[in-house]
This record gives sequence, structure tokens and C-alpha cells, in this order.
Amino acid sequence: MEPRNLCPSTTATVFACHAIANAFSENIYELAHLRKDWNVGYAENLKKEALEIYDHLAASDNFKTRLEKLKIWRELMISSLTAIGIVRASMKNDYREDKTFQKEIYQKLGYNDYFSDAKNGDHYTVFLFVKVFAENLTPELRQKIEAFGLDPHIIDRIVYNSKQLETFQECFEMMNNKYVLQDEDLARIEKLYRVIRDISRVATAYFYFEPIKRESFNFFKVLRNLKL
Repeated sequence: MEPRNLCPSTTATVFACHAIANAFSENIYELAHLRKDWNVGYAENLKKEALEIYDHLAASDNFKTRLEKLKIWRELMISSLTAIGIVRASMKNDYREDKTFQKEIYQKLGYNDYFSDAKNGDHYTVFLFVKVFAENLTPELRQKIEAFGLDPHIIDRIVYNSKQLETFQECFEMMNNKYVLQDEDLARIEKLYRVIRDISRVATAYFYFEPIKRESFNFFKVLRNLKL
């Protein structure tokens, strides 16, 4: 098992939470009325907490190693989520007259169970989603998915990524299992992530018609835009 402190999902969580905490602080005057505990003091404390965790991570001896692994992990996650989204949109278009097949494919390939949390930035859910998609993709299902002209390379990308992400499986499971988060820093990161995730869900809904602001609360779009 790879050392926990090198886990790319840990690094990604810290990076994204730091950026989203800053966005929350910048927009607190507009968002404050949405929740009774959202105010300037709350936003500033959250921003401070995220910065302290970020600085602690950046000061570690293996920070460069973290960044290199994060680049690989980030590309796998983002390309997987993008491809999965394209397949979903294509199925809505191509089988608009066949709702039964739409329901079947969304159920078998994991959309019903994982899509909502995955697009909202849950790393472990993306990992499970890609894994289930690849495992349940039969030749018959693939043929129907591609029947109307969808680029086969999109499906190939999901299958390929599922194999590459297996190298991070223990890392994902570690971040999802509260009983192995014995390290104080990791527990602190997990607590911050839960708070930021909940904020992001509300903020993205509020900024639905303001795409620039909305993207600043989307975990994967934040990660995509980070300069590593």
C-alpha cells in the first residue's frame, strides 16, 4: 500500500477546498442569506482553516512527488467524468424515444447510483462509477451506445481509465473509510472536505445562471483550472 500522505485524492481535496474556501469568502455577502450560520466570520475562519492545511501540505518534504502524482490522478478523474457525461448526454439524445433502454443503461452502468455525487466532486464516487461502468459494459450495450455514431474512443477512454485508477484503489478507500483516518491531519482534511462539499452544493445551485461563479464551487472544474 502506498503511504497515505502521498495519496493524490488527499492532495486534490486540500487544493480544491483551499480554492473553494477562497471563493466562498469572496462571495459571502451574496451567499450569507442562504444559511443562518453563513456570515463573514464563518467564511473567514473556514478560509483560514483551509489555508493552514494547504500550507502544511506545501511544506512537506514530498510535495513535488505529490504534485506529479496529482497531475496523473487529475487527468484520469477529469477525463473519466467528461466521457461519462458525454455518454449520458448522447443516450438522452439517441434514445429519446426508448425510455426503457435509457433506464436500463443508466441503471446498469452506474448513473443512477453515482452520477449526482460524482459530478459534485466526490472522488470516491467517481472511482466507483468508472469501475462499475467498465465492469458492466457488455459488447451488446456498447454496440447500442455507439449505434448512432458516438465516437468509440470515448468508451475506450472510460475502460482504459478504470484500469489506471485501480492503482489508486486503496487510496480512494482510505479517504472514504473514517476508521482508518487515524492521522490527525487526514481527519482534519476530511472534516474540511465535508464542510466545503456541503457549501458547494448550495452555492452551485444559487449561481446556476452565473457559470463563472458556479464553476468556482465545482470540485473538478476547480481542479482542472489549477496551475500545478
